[in-house]
Amino acid sequence: MTAQITTAGPPAAAFTALAQGRLLDLECERLVPGAAVSVALPVGDASAQGPAGSPITLLGYVGAIKPDRSVHIVHHQPWRGRLTIRFYPDDGGTRVVLESSIDHDGVNWLAQKRGYAPPELPANDRHRIGLLVSKSGSAAVFAQATESVAALAVAEINADGGIGGTPTELLVGDDSSDVVTGAAAALRLMRSGCRTIFACVTSATFNAAAAALRGTDVLLIHTVLNEGGRPDPRLLRLGERPLEQVRAGIPALMMETGSRNWFFVGHRYSWSYGAHWAARRVIAECGGSVAGDSYLPMGSTDFSATVEAIERSGADLILSSLVGHDEVLFERSCAQQGLRSRTRTFALVFDEATQQLIGSSHADGVWAAFGYFQDLSGDEGLRNRYRASVVGPAPPLSSLSQTTYAAIWAYARATPGTDDRSAIRDRMITNMFVRKEDSPPVRRPILLAESRGGLLRAL
Repeated sequence: MTAQITTAGPPAAAFTALAQGRLLDLECERLVPGAAVSVALPVGDASAQGPAGSPITLLGYVGAIKPDRSVHIVHHQPWRGRLTIRFYPDDGGTRVVLESSIDHDGVNWLAQKRGYAPPELPANDRHRIGLLVSKSGSAAVFAQATESVAALAVAEINADGGIGGTPTELLVGDDSSDVVTGAAAALRLMRSGCRTIFACVTSATFNAAAAALRGTDVLLIHTVLNEGGRPDPRLLRLGERPLEQVRAGIPALMMETGSRNWFFVGHRYSWSYGAHWAARRVIAECGGSVAGDSYLPMGSTDFSATVEAIERSGADLILSSLVGHDEVLFERSCAQQGLRSRTRTFALVFDEATQQLIGSSHADGVWAAFGYFQDLSGDEGLRNRYRASVVGPAPPLSSLSQTTYAAIWAYARATPGTDDRSAIRDRMITNMFVRKEDSPPVRRPILLAESRGGLLRAL
């Protein structure tokens, strides 16, 4: 797939514009080999409504650079491939040519994005499970490793004899960080034979998928942190709860800083509302106060007004429940506008992949709380198997992807001997904290970490 644009000025000027983020919406702390990068392909249909009209944003790593001539990017979202950006002199300006490799998965993803739903697969002799994940859109930042580590879990289960002796097959649906798209993708997975779907998506998409699947025999498992909900025999919510996170982080940060005045930043949907309710409760218990809050739609790109509101409030501490790319832009804005030097931030969805894209210079000092951190949880075996399973640079594991891996294994162990979804759900809950052989437990105690020098370091 190729595309091209023209810009004023010589190739050196176009190359500088790319490096500074003024061309192709490139986001990268520093344009050097190995750096995490986000770049937009100029092939979107601006006249289309919804996800089909949004830009195609690739997430990956800088592979190689020839200054003023070319940049090579290895990307893993929304499909795995390579992007080459070349700069050619063109009548006093520059012609920027983009060449992107695209495989079968990429063709299917592009067709779906343009409104051509993939065909529902006929039944076969395999035990199909679904993965609903954000391969694109704002939430794609935190879901980067999920598809690869889910595929690893399925490969290991098959090597161990499958589920009840039947080979397992993983089908993947992309919600595009959009609730309507997510509900439709969940229904496609069901109609293709998936009676269990693992959802590494926002609470908004999970709730939409749950509503779409109501009345069916599908078990829908939310594998990432969430605010909880009413018990339902067809739903299972794993991952961290915000009350667990804030009980670990808020008292510790208040004690560390001696500060007590908070400002909340979040999204306009159930996740942030539930997380902030929990945080208000814990802050009150600790003798603190909340000076103000700000709620924005998911997909926001301008946080200057929010930063100004924080400054006016006089708050010393910030609680962020922003997700994915929104969290990336918010933390950069805090650093660039000088807020980082005057406040401390506790971010509830600040995982390793989000930290990488923010960049160490903008992320340093942010606190996080999860049950799993790639470099702190002592699970070297999983990390080695995951890295060996991925060709090229691999996005880091995080709690959000590791919990999906553990949940698939827990499901495989709970399924033999029964086909009843409620019974399987109950078995998974019973064994939630159990480690079997080299398969990790689904739930772990909360750990606190701080971003320092590009790493999340234990507190």
